[in-house]
Amino acid sequence: MSGTATIVVKEALDPTPAQAVILQRYADASRCSFNFALGIKRGAQQVWSQGRDRLVAQGQTPAEAARNAPKVRIPGQFDIQKIFLAVRDEPLPGPLLPGQEPRRLYPWWKGVNAIVCQQAFRDADTAFANWKNSARRKGGPVGFPRFKRRGRCRDSFRMFSIRLVEQDLRHVRIGGERGGQPAFTVRLHRPARRLARLLAQGGETKSVTVAREGHRWFVAFNVCVPAGPPPRATRRQRQAGAVGVDLGVKVFAATSDPLLINSRQVQLFDNPRLLENSQRQLRKWQRRMARRHVHGLRADEQSNGWKEARDRVARLHALVAARRSSTQHLLTKRIVTQYDHVALEDLRVKNMTASARGTTERPGRNVRAKAGLNRAILDVGFGEIRRQIEYKALLYGTTVSVVDPAYTSQTCNRCGHIDAKNRRTRDLFTCTRCGHATHADIGAAINIKTRAQQQNAPTQPHPARPPGPVPASNGTQQDTRTALAGRSGRSQNTRPQTSASPPGPS
Repeated sequence: MSGTATIVVKEALDPTPAQAVILQRYADASRCSFNFALGIKRGAQQVWSQGRDRLVAQGQTPAEAARNAPKVRIPGQFDIQKIFLAVRDEPLPGPLLPGQEPRRLYPWWKGVNAIVCQQAFRDADTAFANWKNSARRKGGPVGFPRFKRRGRCRDSFRMFSIRLVEQDLRHVRIGGERGGQPAFTVRLHRPARRLARLLAQGGETKSVTVAREGHRWFVAFNVCVPAGPPPRATRRQRQAGAVGVDLGVKVFAATSDPLLINSRQVQLFDNPRLLENSQRQLRKWQRRMARRHVHGLRADEQSNGWKEARDRVARLHALVAARRSSTQHLLTKRIVTQYDHVALEDLRVKNMTASARGTTERPGRNVRAKAGLNRAILDVGFGEIRRQIEYKALLYGTTVSVVDPAYTSQTCNRCGHIDAKNRRTRDLFTCTRCGHATHADIGAAINIKTRAQQQNAPTQPHPARPPGPVPASNGTQQDTRTALAGRSGRSQNTRPQTSASPPGPS
């Protein structure tokens, strides 16, 4: 197989306090550049909307008005760069006080590498295009891009002039700007040996992203490496065969066959409940943050006590996210390296975690209980586990199948009998027909594996149906197309309907 593959290598940084200030200034410049570009795009969109509204007021339908409205060109990245170069040195409007130095209208670009601003303009293009093309993309509709607020958005910036110092593999050099911030070297938390190996194998760094997560700064190298032949499953993987994985809340994951972890065979993985275990500390510092907040002041104008509480909340959330990611990577790596076929449920996480609040006319029931369940599902990360299994399977020669989740926990894996009463308790499964008893989650994992094997089995030619009317169903078996999809009570047709592409200027 020829071509290239993209690998992302993420490493933690240990900047000095002075270097952390520089990184924050670069991130602020990226945020302001994105808002500058989005403001210009939003203004052009509003001009088109006003023309469409005038046609609607004249009696045209909204669809006709959208087609007949005067076309307005949305400026792209390079147009915005020209506009920015023309206005970036404009002074701040208004009179000056005696002895006051004149200030610029856009002071955030001074001394920052120009690539940071250019990449932010490109991000604004991508965000606007995602909104315009949301009906033609997978998933639900995408909302209109929003401005990034200081203290509320992710602090990050992207550059090309960041390279690894190959002498010791413990430092990265971040490029500066001519006449502004000179280039500087930041220490890595650990040696970047994996990145050095990829570069030695002919890899090329396409872009580098620096971001802050909680109290730590991280650097992510986007490396393009030559793609070799597709990997093949090992002999041990082929001998192990297939495995079914059932994800849940009380039990983090259950497998149809045991996984070997630290010389022990494990089939049930208890949920670590990382977010729930951190709720006490989170509530403590979030309440302090709320008490110390002064309404009407920006984040940088708040008191030091408020900033301390804010930093502690961010640090706790980052710690929970890091522990969750570590748990997910541990599970998914063991699964794809010990079996050559992985079967998963095709879960609709967005529908499973929908709110039960309802409306004013039809209020929901058990809203708090459903909110707690949603929080627990998102804490496990069903979608992220599936994503990791799918991309890691390509690296280890493993195949992945997704099956219909309907009745996997109510079906006997021995005789195939489906009955809600089979689930005596949350953990105990006892078949009402054959008496087979097992753990409910392990039984569901076995059913997932069986469905995947039947789904991937070669189809046999069916004998021709004799002429005559098709016999009617006796109504004893429920149509699986209208059956409840899985144990969450969701319907089979749960994919959100995407609306038409939002009309707008070209």
